[in-house]
Amino acid sequence: MVTKHIQKRINERFSSILPVLEWLPQYDASWLRLDVVAGITVAASLIPEGLAYASLANLPPETGLYAGLMAVIAYLVLGTSRQVIAGPTSALAILLASGVGYAATGTTASYASLVVVTTLLVGIIAVVAWAFRLGFLVHFISGSVLTGFSAGAALYIMSTQLNKLFGIESSTSGAFFGQTFFGRIWYTVSHLGMTNPETLAVGVTGIVLLILGERYIPRFPNALVVVVLAIVLMSVTDLQSRGVGIVGPIPSGLPSLTVPAMPDIPTLGTLVPIAAALFLLSYVEGIGAVETFARRHDYDTDANQELLADGGANLAAGLGGGFAVGGSMSRSALNDAVGGKTQFTNAVVALVLVIVLLFLTGVFTNLPEAILASIIIVAVKGLIDTAAIHQLYQVSKSEFAIAMATLFGVLTVGMLWGIYVGVVLSLLVAISRVDSPVTHELGRIPGTDQFVARDLYPMATTIRGVFVYRVEAELFYANADTVRTDLLDRLANHDGDAELVVFDLTSSPTVDFGAAQMLEKLQQTLESRDIDLRFAGAESDVVQMFGTTGLAANTGGVKTEEAVADAIGRWIPEQSSQSDDIPHNG
Repeated sequence: MVTKHIQKRINERFSSILPVLEWLPQYDASWLRLDVVAGITVAASLIPEGLAYASLANLPPETGLYAGLMAVIAYLVLGTSRQVIAGPTSALAILLASGVGYAATGTTASYASLVVVTTLLVGIIAVVAWAFRLGFLVHFISGSVLTGFSAGAALYIMSTQLNKLFGIESSTSGAFFGQTFFGRIWYTVSHLGMTNPETLAVGVTGIVLLILGERYIPRFPNALVVVVLAIVLMSVTDLQSRGVGIVGPIPSGLPSLTVPAMPDIPTLGTLVPIAAALFLLSYVEGIGAVETFARRHDYDTDANQELLADGGANLAAGLGGGFAVGGSMSRSALNDAVGGKTQFTNAVVALVLVIVLLFLTGVFTNLPEAILASIIIVAVKGLIDTAAIHQLYQVSKSEFAIAMATLFGVLTVGMLWGIYVGVVLSLLVAISRVDSPVTHELGRIPGTDQFVARDLYPMATTIRGVFVYRVEAELFYANADTVRTDLLDRLANHDGDAELVVFDLTSSPTVDFGAAQMLEKLQQTLESRDIDLRFAGAESDVVQMFGTTGLAANTGGVKTEEAVADAIGRWIPEQSSQSDDIPHNG
């Protein structure tokens, strides 16, 4: 009996770590056709995007296919979303290129090996975050920051493709300004005379076709069609001899699993913050897609398990010679649109990529680089959510300012530091809100024992000589002094002289030691003014802390989850002359 129980616990543990063990045995055969069609469609989108994002990351084109293959295999086993497709994304590719490219300067290690090491570090950070169940941390990044970062990232990525679109030689300047959005725009404008007309025509035609396809046939693999048309065009014309650049030979074969040589300690130290930024972006992109489709189809996902899935995908991509990956909203949306039902779609995508890597890489030799640029430009334009930006401006000027600051940070200091600007702003916003919580003076609803915020319910009445106060937040050292000052200020403006202050802790389930010390000082201050302090709505842990510190004894005793009316009733002398003011427990 004990053995069966242990075996059951082991099976449950493995199922929680490997969700495939749970959903695969329950797979409905009627879903197979839909998953196969969705997998082929998604793979048709991933192939050109993988080649394009490898170019964006300054890596050989096949690494984009390697990254896509390893990511979908890992997510198949570890992921909890039925629609999400993991793989390379434009934002991750450019952040990787800008960050690792800077770190590679002056080192003996090759750029490609540092990319692999960084990708493995991303996976390690994600797995550590999973082990410590840190999935909740992503919620500290506000939506306004993500809106600004996404828009800034889109513009930044577009600027990196201008030289390929116009057929202009890349800037060889290593100056900081030259590597920013504004530096690239200036370089392009000042070198327009060097534009290759044929390259520009190919690129602009690709953009037009992709936009038209996106508008009129959104579920069709438009990018693959444009790629095929461009390859045919290059094969039957002499455009290459007229300066239109092509991808060139792509080696065939599956990725080999290898562990890269570790760089020296100083170089590794510069890669860690880059990997941290990549992890943050990867997880934010992925969990956004996970939550979107879980709500749409009404099923449960696990934010912490998604950390493990993200870590597994990046570890697999790194070991397979790819680069940083994450959940792709665009490919996940395509998967959902064509009817993908389960994670099995990832298996179909992986099979298609294996076939391409083994037998079809030669087809892409004549693919124009301008077409890759057009794919990237059209793909990232969706990151600019003008409706959300306009709504922020109308609803909250402060949130709009944060979004614009993040956007401007990406454009001026680059993707790596831009995302840190967003993170810092998010934390500052969260800290400011916790530091200055919403507070209320409470009043009693006539004829009842219910106490509500007077500013929200004007009909609520006060009790002569009694001031009731509530904080809509947990109490801890960071907001303790702010709360104390606010309470005393409100008390000074209270109608009539107060003889009793009731601190309602219903919305403050936890009180740390720093806040408890503040409350002791508050009690002493009020006592010096001949005002008693009582507590209501306290949780059991808070009651225990107040008892240990002695605060409970000095405030007439604190009872667990005592109602405000009862706390007042224990304090007010039972005198017939005051009976109309005494709320009776109903």
